[in-house]
Amino acid sequence: MRLLSSIPAFLAAAAALTAGASAAAPDSHATTAAMVPERQFECVLGRATNLDPHKLQTIADIRYEGAHQFALVLPPVPADRGPLPDPSADPEPVDPGVRILSDPDGLARDMTEFFRVVDLWPDRVEMAGRIAGETSVRLIILSEIDPDKSTANLFMTRAADAASLDLNRVYQGSCKVIAQARFGTNRPS
Repeated sequence: MRLLSSIPAFLAAAAALTAGASAAAPDSHATTAAMVPERQFECVLGRATNLDPHKLQTIADIRYEGAHQFALVLPPVPADRGPLPDPSADPEPVDPGVRILSDPDGLARDMTEFFRVVDLWPDRVEMAGRIAGETSVRLIILSEIDPDKSTANLFMTRAADAASLDLNRVYQGSCKVIAQARFGTNRPS
């Protein structure tokens, strides 16, 4: 498994999420624009067991335990989404089609809903979800997306804010990406 290139890169993405940037629910005016198809992510995640923000750790230094199945879906979005919303603005509505499909080990069972989604396909997708009864959020980042190979990397953790990760609940792993065939994208074999 590969860890995101750096924890600071994750924190920069998390800052944008917790500050208010989000991808809006589909706009009725976007129906004639080119669309990115619905994407389903079937992932196997491991829990990082030795992250230490005080050390300069390489990807090879990170150790994982477990093999947790996790799947989610992102609905179609316009290919040209324009500039990102102002991070200080109120969040835009999240399409209800953004959802976790399968989480048999309950990695995100405490999450009630996604309240921010920044879908920058195929560069990255950043998501934040509310955790029931807490001020913490569940952060999910899909990165290292390779549309030709139908693969992506998923990073997931809890955080109280953009600068404080729950280092005991950092999960990372690879995903198979399945795009809906009706949009002209082939399913991987």
